[in-house]
Amino acid sequence: MALDGTLLRQIKHELEGCLLNARVDKIHQISREEMVFILRLPQPSPDGARTVKLYLSAGADSPRIHLTSASFENPKAPPMFCMLLRKHLVGARIDALTQPENERMVILELTARDELGVETKKRLAVELMGRSSNVVLVDGEGVIIDCLRRADFGEGAYRRLLPGMLYRLPPKPAKPNLLELSGEQLRAAIGAAATDKPGDKRLMDAFSGLSPLIARELASRAERGGDLAAAVEAYAESVRAREFTPVMVFEDGQPRDFSFMRITQYGAAAACEPRGSFSDLLEEFYAGRERAERMRRISHDTVKTVRTLRDRQARKLGQQRAELARTADR
Repeated sequence: MALDGTLLRQIKHELEGCLLNARVDKIHQISREEMVFILRLPQPSPDGARTVKLYLSAGADSPRIHLTSASFENPKAPPMFCMLLRKHLVGARIDALTQPENERMVILELTARDELGVETKKRLAVELMGRSSNVVLVDGEGVIIDCLRRADFGEGAYRRLLPGMLYRLPPKPAKPNLLELSGEQLRAAIGAAATDKPGDKRLMDAFSGLSPLIARELASRAERGGDLAAAVEAYAESVRAREFTPVMVFEDGQPRDFSFMRITQYGAAAACEPRGSFSDLLEEFYAGRERAERMRRISHDTVKTVRTLRDRQARKLGQQRAELARTADR
């Protein structure tokens, strides 16, 4: 599923239980869009670890933030943005993690020290919005120090992501967030949606913050019993009560999707398996997908190399046959 605001809300809650008061020990930018923060914990974790690794990805197809136990190969020379983060954040303490208005973003509130040893406030905004994903470093006055992807949309643009500009949150969607609505407001919004569309499309049209997977799941539950509004109300109550379970959805033995609630829309065609934490869930899902993608690239490169060698040898053989035919009577 897409990493929607509700799932990110639970990931943030999970990270808060581990990362508050941790200090940034090292920062690595392992690719153009991926970073790993090594954080020193204020006290050992239950398994005795003194440090944890926080993984950030601003990739368009896999934006996410979670703890990881994987090992990564660092580039020989760190990128400029990585060096900037090291300058401002190494040694900083994580004071809080916030998620503005259930948006697909997490802001790390940090206390760092400048060159003179004076405490300064910094914010690291991790925006996980598909193609618009970004990582933005902001000072205590709300001014952008720099960002992973700079964006300039002209003088009149509401949001310009450039050093020295005031950092603004992404504009709020026009559709209401269903978690902020009462039962009557939920029913009114669903009733106002076009009735000639399937249930999941009606929910996507009526509310923000819903991923297509969750919209389909709620519509599927409504079809099996009750009405659409009742299914949405039950969902909203479970989210407010933090009734979350990290689950992996398998189809034919392969990970198909992941969610924070049990997925039943596929029936017997798919199986749901719980995981210990959302970090474990995301790491397992994307590691499997990246492994498959890496194998696909290796297979493609191998086939391309073999095809090139085959064509080269065929040309050489053709040239030799032509030369043999020209000299047949000599």
